Amino acid sequence: MKPINILVFSFILCWATTLSANSFQTLSNFSSQKLAENLFVLKSINSNTNIGVFIGEKSALLIDPVAGRGNNAVFAKAVADITGKPIKYVINSHNHIDHSGANSFYTELGAVIVVHAENDKHEPTQFVSFQETYSIDIGNEKIELVHIPSHSSHDILIHFKKSNVIFMGDTYMHNAYPHAFFAGSKGLNRVLDKALSLANDATKIVTAHGHFSSTKSELATFKHNANLWYQRIEWLHNQGQTKDDIVKDEELIKISKEFKAFSASFFEFMITKTLQKEHGV
Repeated sequence: MKPINILVFSFILCWATTLSANSFQTLSNFSSQKLAENLFVLKSINSNTNIGVFIGEKSALLIDPVAGRGNNAVFAKAVADITGKPIKYVINSHNHIDHSGANSFYTELGAVIVVHAENDKHEPTQFVSFQETYSIDIGNEKIELVHIPSHSSHDILIHFKKSNVIFMGDTYMHNAYPHAFFAGSKGLNRVLDKALSLANDATKIVTAHGHFSSTKSELATFKHNANLWYQRIEWLHNQGQTKDDIVKDEELIKISKEFKAFSASFFEFMITKTLQKEHGV
């Protein structure tokens, strides 16, 4: 009987390892990456929002689970089938529709939505809100939430301490200009500095959109380029240049290409947004 017991144990161990390593890879219409033990990030073909999934001891936790039309039910079923656990928490990195648009779907499944207090206009049995910091202990991980306005007034930085992973929402997008539309350059630097202080060389930093994760070094490079962007526009503005002058500045065009491929219309749009937020123009 002993060889049989060893065989059974080996089969269970192999199944568990496969589940952990490849849980979501076979889910059609989704791409995925394993970030750490029990922590994954996925994206639906119908949505550009990166979705976080953590498998806790007794339940699952999701971040920004907006999978697009027709895919929310498919995604929720996959989480239930793969984890064998109910979805207990849904964290919104902020309240824009591409991150919070599936809230009602998940509350109907019994999940609790975790949001910044500014967004809590719902029943307290379904929503948990906080002002500055909040912690969730899900048994095998402790998740720390910090409110740092930048892209919006209700941005939340989400830190999985044991897993060494940080979700940043729209406060950091590796393939776009700085989107600090609410708090400007000061708010952006606050949230980037917080993330950099929590990170080490092994930390995975999850962006809201685009590819799944970045490194601390990539985040530091983004901060450097973002400040070059803000400083150049400030200098040009202080020289008395108008927006029509600024869009022709070769140095600013060069800086912009560090964020994404150059698009004249989007370049002008972001200059307009930056002048409005930073200089009231």
